[in-house]
Amino acid sequence: MGRKKAAAVRTGKSSLAPELRRKIRDARYSVGDDRFIVTFDSGKEYSFPRSSLEVDDGSELVNIQVDRKRFFFRVTHVSGNRYEIPWDRVLQEAEPAYPYFRGRRGRTKPTRAVGATIRKLRQAEGITQEKLGRAVGMMRNNISRIEGAKHRPTLETMERIAKALDVSVADLIVPR
Repeated sequence: MGRKKAAAVRTGKSSLAPELRRKIRDARYSVGDDRFIVTFDSGKEYSFPRSSLEVDDGSELVNIQVDRKRFFFRVTHVSGNRYEIPWDRVLQEAEPAYPYFRGRRGRTKPTRAVGATIRKLRQAEGITQEKLGRAVGMMRNNISRIEGAKHRPTLETMERIAKALDVSVADLIVPR
């Protein structure tokens, strides 16, 4: 996607019967605002920050596609990372009155906060990215990508980073 452009997939309208109002009519991404914008068949539009999705690795988006049945939309990154966002997750992120998924927010830090925590702990120990990379078995530029929230590391990588920094994985990912 180019700068200041939004990707969108539009599908045909359907009946607005109550059980169908939760179908997704349109999903797009606003690059400048770094937000997903989702329109339901009811006409209601919701917006939420990309950073609120723990599965997002921060790399450039190459495709956003509404599923054929329109109960979710699929996001594809240039890195190959893919995930689906169902209608109820949209409401969880964007509708304060939505009653489901309460309490699940905040179980883990967003990618940028995980990276910032790793950077802070590494710097407090006086360790360079190069040295941490060697201890973890990674190249320095990959440590930089993690710290800069360009990539969300796997659990295995988080375990190796935590061990190298002499902290628990929870210290890296759980909000305090």
